Amino acid sequence: MGEKEIFERIKKRFESQDFLSFVGMKLEHVEKGKAVISCENKKEFSQYLGYMHGGMVSAIADTAGGHAAATMLEEGYKTVTSELKIHFLKPVVSKKVIATGEVISAGKKLIIVEAVLRDEEDNMLAKMIATMFVIEPS
Repeated sequence: MGEKEIFERIKKRFESQDFLSFVGMKLEHVEKGKAVISCENKKEFSQYLGYMHGGMVSAIADTAGGHAAATMLEEGYKTVTSELKIHFLKPVVSKKVIATGEVISAGKKLIIVEAVLRDEEDNMLAKMIATMFVIEPS
């Protein structure tokens, strides 16, 4: 499958998820084994100290990793997050964040991904590693 076909399939998957459009995530780039997601920071994402809430940081990283994993799948297969671990390295106060998800290892049942969240000045804010479970077509 070519890069254009991968992008179109991932774009369709991305746009089918209401949560992603609700919070304002955008699909910036896709290639086999990689997906880049951006999201504008909003006041509504803040925790009590004014930083982006860790749950939102995790959601953005998970979205990047999940879509990177999806680039490895044949038509009809899906993935869900089985497990993730995230390191919060710096408080997120930037206006925009960019998450780059990449596949580390792709098996038939499990895909291991990592995602790095950066601000507009390329400062690393968080790093995630996750296991994606592959769901076969029914």
